[in-house]
Amino acid sequence: MINRNLIGRCGLYCGACSIYRAYEDSSKLQEALARKHNCSPEDVRCEGCQTVTRKGWSGEENWGRNCKIVKCLDAKGLNFYYECGNYEQCEKFGELFDSHLQYGENLRENLNKIKAGKNEQWFEEEDKKWRCRNCNKPISIYLTECHWCGAKLR
Repeated sequence: MINRNLIGRCGLYCGACSIYRAYEDSSKLQEALARKHNCSPEDVRCEGCQTVTRKGWSGEENWGRNCKIVKCLDAKGLNFYYECGNYEQCEKFGELFDSHLQYGENLRENLNKIKAGKNEQWFEEEDKKWRCRNCNKPISIYLTECHWCGAKLR
């Protein structure tokens, strides 16, 4: 069963987000992210993109409750980026797309699967993809070592 809150509005799998992983899994990771972003560990919290405007992290100027993509979609009354007829040419999406390709995450491909109604399949693929090869626990796309067992990820 999938947690629909983890279906990112931009095509990102929220289950691989460091903020989400810290909030769900690790007070140690929460503390490290709080130091990095100059906030309290309690502020490092998110329950997924679909809840971000209600309970999302506000510690960063472009993400969480301050996410420029979420704000843009909300202003247009849209749920997902693919619903915007201009998203392929959108500078904001282009920056996000480019930055995630380096981690092996293709947001356009993800959005196409979501648009096609393949949420279950996509979710299972992403959940499997973002697990530590050593301990098989969920990991973050942005970390270089597993926050569970310490294994190197890339």
